[in-house]
Amino acid sequence: MMKKRLFASFAITALVAASLVGATSAAQGASRTVTVWQPQSGGTLAAWQAAMARIEKANPGLTIKSVGSVDMAKSLAAINSGTGPDISLSNGAGNLGWFCGSGAWQSLNNVIASSKGLKLATTFTPPAINYSTSGSKRCALPASGGTEVTTFYYNKTLLAKAGFNNPPKTTTDLLNYSKKLTTFNSDGSIKTAGFIPWAGYASNDMDAMWLGWMFGATWFDASGQPTFASDTKWARAFTWQKNFIAQVYGGGDYKKGAAAVTKFAASAGDFWGGDNDFVKGRVAMMTSMDWMSQMFCDLDWVLNPCNKPVVNFGIAPLPMDDRQVSRYGSSPVGGALMGISKGSKNFADAWLVMKSLATDSQLGIELSNLSGSIPTLVGLQNSSKITFPAFYDNVYDITKNKNSGWHALRNTGAHREETEMNNFMAAWQAGQVSNLKDGLSGVVKTVNDILANNYSAGSQG
Repeated sequence: MMKKRLFASFAITALVAASLVGATSAAQGASRTVTVWQPQSGGTLAAWQAAMARIEKANPGLTIKSVGSVDMAKSLAAINSGTGPDISLSNGAGNLGWFCGSGAWQSLNNVIASSKGLKLATTFTPPAINYSTSGSKRCALPASGGTEVTTFYYNKTLLAKAGFNNPPKTTTDLLNYSKKLTTFNSDGSIKTAGFIPWAGYASNDMDAMWLGWMFGATWFDASGQPTFASDTKWARAFTWQKNFIAQVYGGGDYKKGAAAVTKFAASAGDFWGGDNDFVKGRVAMMTSMDWMSQMFCDLDWVLNPCNKPVVNFGIAPLPMDDRQVSRYGSSPVGGALMGISKGSKNFADAWLVMKSLATDSQLGIELSNLSGSIPTLVGLQNSSKITFPAFYDNVYDITKNKNSGWHALRNTGAHREETEMNNFMAAWQAGQVSNLKDGLSGVVKTVNDILANNYSAGSQG
């Protein structure tokens, strides 16, 4: 993550924050109603609303109006039109550009540094602190129950039959495992695959994210410039991808391997159910989010108890490039966020509500048990009240790894930089990129154009 100083001077920011809180006291006295919009529904929304009721009880005169099942695009549109809520929630770290980078959420730098603020380092886990920052501006707090960890799933039964007792730790291991785990039909098509490093195949549209992570590639440098062309780890990652496809699926011929993988991916089953390729044993290893374990435990998405798994699976960190073995144990970690809308008429109470929700231990415990999300609060990392299956210990370990986190976030809108890199990966594997370095330079130009347009529109992030 980009690490810039959030506060130029504690004394100055504290003074500014005090005046800000004072300026909102009149609005607070006139109306102590805070509206909260969020995408959650069902039992998850009920847990949030119970937490809001606790906040109201602790603050007589305060009213919180909760609205669920509101998608992020609707929240953003309402905020920009001046009809939005005081507080809104987004589902994941990659959406920070939408809300923080666009200016839809207010900066929290001053109030965090004030007497009404928070000691971030002792309150939230390091990944949660990182993925809620856009450049030098903090405009969001981590939302309980929304952590998502990129994990490496492996079919224990298939690996054991191939003679492997442990998951692969390096990209060389991954290639060698896949060679032994892959079988072919009589016509040369793939029958069962070891691992498919292919944009668009069963990966929650995070292909470039996990590929870059495995090779330690960066997204932006300290000055905020895209590094897709200057960081040679990106070229190494994409070169490895093609070599993998050639060696595992094409007998050394990339075009043959790519054709086989394209056909295999086109015949994949429904990702969200019993026809999932990993569930059926059609693929032995895959990269996805930790919450997919709920479906693997039970097709009705029940994590606790995990007593009828539809596949004998294990969870591990992502394999790392042989030059990056010191980073093994880490993976991308993101999570849900919440911020205060730029049009809020009652910043002081909105901050009180949001801070209370972000630090509510009871809410964190309930949401973790409901959704299988690792809690964002430091104080809940070893809570006996969170009852995850034993395999989740590996997910906890990933979130505790000092190298885990999200890539640097800039004002690119909704995953725009990730979208551009995924598009490039798809073009690269399809043979539409003749020169790798030139192609990556093209992505840099596109992302810079996005940044320039966003900044020219008056949004800073």
